[in-house]
Amino acid sequence: MPVAIEYPIMADPAITDIVRQYLRNLAQQGLQARMGVIFGSHASGHPGQWSDIDLLVISVAFDGVFSRDAINSLRRVAARTDSRIEPIPCGERQCVEDATTPIIEIARLSLRALWVSVVKIRVKQS
Repeated sequence: MPVAIEYPIMADPAITDIVRQYLRNLAQQGLQARMGVIFGSHASGHPGQWSDIDLLVISVAFDGVFSRDAINSLRRVAARTDSRIEPIPCGERQCVEDATTPIIEIARLSLRALWVSVVKIRVKQS
């Protein structure tokens, strides 16, 4: 699955590569994420030695009611890709409309968020 990065870019390129691979791995498991949003210390470019990779995983699969198995799948794929990934499920509609969930607000409104898209722009895989 092609992946592209949209600006602003603040995270270390190694972290964006990990997120790209994670999104590809999700797709291979049948979960099509529209995009991932890195936020927190990695997005600001100031992670500590033990910082996790805070990642909002945006997919239509998370609009409305979704199963605990979907969340478990996010975590299982994260553990197999890079144990630092802390995936947070978010529906596409929820990402646009939700103005009350703090974690979504932080990720969406942060000027330093890194947007990694699997749909908007097509680029060659490395």
